[in-house]
Amino acid sequence: MSEPELISLPVAPLPCVLVVDDAENVHQLIEFYLGSGNVRLLHAYGGQEGLRMARAHRPSLILLDYIMPDCDGLEVVDALKQDPQFCEIPIIMITADNDRRLVSLAFEKGVSDYVVKPLYREEFRARVQAALRTQALLQDLKQRSQFDALTGLLNKSSIITQLQQAIAGSRDGQEDSVVMFIDFDRFKLINDSLGHAVGDLVLREASRRLSKSIRWSDSIARGDCEMSVARLGGDEFVILLNGVPVTVDVAQIADRILMKLLEPYEIDGRTLYLNASIGIVSCSGQYESADEVMRDADIAMYEAKEAGRGCFQMFHDEMRNRAQTRWQLDRDLRRAVKLEQFRLVYQPIVDLHSGAVESVEALVRWEHPERGLVPPNDFIPLAEETGIIIEIGNWVTKAACEQFVAWLRQDPQTTPHHISINLSRQQLVHPGFTQTTQEILNSTGISPSRVHFEVTESLIMDDLETSLVALQALRDLGAKIDLDDFGTGHSSLACLHQLPIDVLKLDRCLITTIDQGSYFMNLADLILKLLAETEIVVVAEGIETISQLQTLRKLGCPLGQGYYFSRPIPAEEVQGFVASQRMLIPPVLGQEAHQGLSVEICQTPQW
Repeated sequence: MSEPELISLPVAPLPCVLVVDDAENVHQLIEFYLGSGNVRLLHAYGGQEGLRMARAHRPSLILLDYIMPDCDGLEVVDALKQDPQFCEIPIIMITADNDRRLVSLAFEKGVSDYVVKPLYREEFRARVQAALRTQALLQDLKQRSQFDALTGLLNKSSIITQLQQAIAGSRDGQEDSVVMFIDFDRFKLINDSLGHAVGDLVLREASRRLSKSIRWSDSIARGDCEMSVARLGGDEFVILLNGVPVTVDVAQIADRILMKLLEPYEIDGRTLYLNASIGIVSCSGQYESADEVMRDADIAMYEAKEAGRGCFQMFHDEMRNRAQTRWQLDRDLRRAVKLEQFRLVYQPIVDLHSGAVESVEALVRWEHPERGLVPPNDFIPLAEETGIIIEIGNWVTKAACEQFVAWLRQDPQTTPHHISINLSRQQLVHPGFTQTTQEILNSTGISPSRVHFEVTESLIMDDLETSLVALQALRDLGAKIDLDDFGTGHSSLACLHQLPIDVLKLDRCLITTIDQGSYFMNLADLILKLLAETEIVVVAEGIETISQLQTLRKLGCPLGQGYYFSRPIPAEEVQGFVASQRMLIPPVLGQEAHQGLSVEICQTPQW
């Protein structure tokens, strides 16, 4: 496929000049002076006829006589200048009367120039050409103010104007106007990886597809529907279907648009694949302004992204309620970062054979002044989407390291050996992450070998190359890496040796079923055996029952965490929990465990 063609701005036709004069010889003289092929001449022989032709043909310039039988030229000027549709047409007044008062009056009423008969060829041609050039420049500026320079589609201001007009006309209930808000999914990756020049070519091709995406053989063609396509900016587009019959299946049209955009893009020898999310709003009588419609279309588009991307969502009022709640939460979250309204709780990670606490995982909680303690699932996704997670993550790292050092100063014997801190994708790929982390480790005085950074399996595998560089940089600082939620992503046991990890944490979805059938038990057994000859330590997450603990001990899993041992606890309770050395070994295995305790403790891999 060749380079996508640029959608050109509308090309101006040959300038049309309307001559309004009651004398035939004047028409002939003007036609002789202006020549053929340079302009298209229209002829009117009276003021009223001139008005009718001006309104019918909308000329680029009017050459107007002052004295005519039915009405004079100033009356024609008044009629045109009072009409918003025609007031911008330039007018050159032509008359034998050189009265200065008349000249002044003509200019006051809005004529562009004034030529006194007899007409001299060179002067007359120069004045006409100057007027046409000025008008062409004004029209070009007007077009550029209405169209997007990259794609040739309407721009934001133009589509907003059309939408406002559509809202005013959507009152009778028989017809409606529909807005489709279209945004490409992960388009930023193209600009970041291949450059903005390639991104622009993709946008041009996408614009071409959008312009041709609606087939007029659809039922939509049976109404008086008009389609407008606009680019708002970036990779955001809008389609306005104005005057849509109520019988039209808009969902079918949206599906076709998505399929068209999903087709491969052949750009500069590369084959690119993209999809988009669409929010759809019906402009019924509930709307008063275009901004309201665009707001709700934007909300529906983001609902489509949250629904899995590459799909469309029809707007309904509950979406707006969720968006307002989300906006409030975002505002409160930004304030919480400034006021440090967060605190950490710690969940112990224990030796499954001795019950001793090996480590604690730091977990962030938001202390909202009105809502109370907000769990991470209610605000972490929003923080990741808005980028606030970087500030929160840095705070968590610093607070956790400071707390660990405080435990050591208070009593090294009751301090866990290590502390685990969760990382988000945004933190890991942030350019200053490694330096910031090193500064935190240095300023708090914690030994880097005591710190484990937890990353999820899906986080690494989504961008393996970038993740490996960032993780290796952390290991170079002396920190440890834990692969969290193993079993929920798309990595494999075969590639674990490629990852710079020290600990593998089995996701709770495997642990909750480990005692319910041989398949899950065999899977966990396979993982443990494959890693037995490596230095990677296995931690079982989500242990909640004695039966799960018994099975894991039989399989030789060294470490675990879960509600069976302890829920996340405040910092002030951690050392007491460590000191208690809780022996949560099931009675049925108690004697066996105590008999082999010394051996098992020695065999437990050290972090």
